[in-house]
Amino acid sequence: MTDQSSQSERRVKLVAALREWGDVQYLTVAFAPGNQAGIDMLTWCQDGARLFQDAVSLGADVVILDPRLPNFALEDVQRLYHYEEKPIVVIAALPPEPGDWLERMSTAGALGHVQLPLTEESTRRLVGIIHTAVQRALQERASSSYIPQLAPEAARVIASQGWQRATVVVWAAKGGVGKTTVAENIAALLGVVGNRKTALVDLNMAGGNVHIHLGLRPEKNIFSLASLYEFRKSMKAGDVQAHMAPYRGNLWVLVGVPRQHMAGASCFMGEEGEVGKRFTIALMDLLRQMFDFVIVDLGQDLNHKMHLAALRAADLVLVVVNPEMAGLLDTHEVLEALFEHVQLDKSRFRLVVNRFHPDAGISRREIVEVLRLSEIGVVPEAGTLVTASLNARRPLVLSHNSPVSDGLAQVASSIFPPLAQIWKQKGILGRGRKGLLDRVLDALGA
Repeated sequence: MTDQSSQSERRVKLVAALREWGDVQYLTVAFAPGNQAGIDMLTWCQDGARLFQDAVSLGADVVILDPRLPNFALEDVQRLYHYEEKPIVVIAALPPEPGDWLERMSTAGALGHVQLPLTEESTRRLVGIIHTAVQRALQERASSSYIPQLAPEAARVIASQGWQRATVVVWAAKGGVGKTTVAENIAALLGVVGNRKTALVDLNMAGGNVHIHLGLRPEKNIFSLASLYEFRKSMKAGDVQAHMAPYRGNLWVLVGVPRQHMAGASCFMGEEGEVGKRFTIALMDLLRQMFDFVIVDLGQDLNHKMHLAALRAADLVLVVVNPEMAGLLDTHEVLEALFEHVQLDKSRFRLVVNRFHPDAGISRREIVEVLRLSEIGVVPEAGTLVTASLNARRPLVLSHNSPVSDGLAQVASSIFPPLAQIWKQKGILGRGRKGLLDRVLDALGA
């Protein structure tokens, strides 16, 4: 009984998206119920506008697709392959008339092809093509390096639109404003959604939480890297890469100090903090060469020389604030000291208003006037959504479309402009819900 059930689960489910009944007949005969090929035909789809919904709702694993199907959109090949619940593979059924059918379908993401009209022989060959393609798709989906591919339109935007590498420090003058959450989500947007090689560095010397939020092991961290630098008196790219943890897609994380007492070690505080300062400068210089984007979650204490060194090395500093007057006034005072006494370049500082709500009693215009900084983005009040994402150890922007995610994407798009189009295209890709975070979101009505 168990063997029969297991065998049934392994059978491949197929949708025939073909124009001609004669071709469908070959599939109906070859893939009749109980056939030895291990492939079951589910339905015949004659309208491209219904293809995605038919394949998803019926639990298909593979679609045999004639690109001449009425109302078929080429981007559906990507939508099917990157359907979140499981990949749905497209096998191209190439029309007999001349044309660049194979090139177009392969470029779109088809993992195999068969020539039309079908014959008994080509249908037999199709069995191996289907099983190979489905296995390949499942292996890629299981890989830790898997990321959704971009729709062709988004890829063209990246190719044509200019952008620059950048080191971005995310900082706040006081704790509890959501600085770390902003840094983690921006890094996820750039490295996973935008597919740019991105480093997220936890440089909060008061004790970092990035590894907890993202569910990463803390064995290799900034303390072990700094200790190596103190011993060798130099730093190499291989040392840095060996201490970074891959998260997902093109995002890599340098875990912060996992224990508070480590922040007082000589590799950070030796020579009255000069050792840590030199380490930070060397680290920032190497990361700039290794990655497209470096996102630094920085501690608030600006008396710490490592924190100041990171601010000086940044191309852009995102100052995170909440719509709360006392906190804004404190931030203004600290910023004035940075600009006047430390002589940091004010033009590199931008404002991120986090947890904004129009009923908070203070407007965005008032916030800008108090701090005298240009606003780069606004992230609305999220209620318990952010807390749920932290408990699920998954950045909100990778879990759920919401006004909060849109606000974070706006901030990240100011750093990497093509992301605006990528974020728009992302909504087209099918996304299923599963896990703790999604259940919480459903309960909240989000």
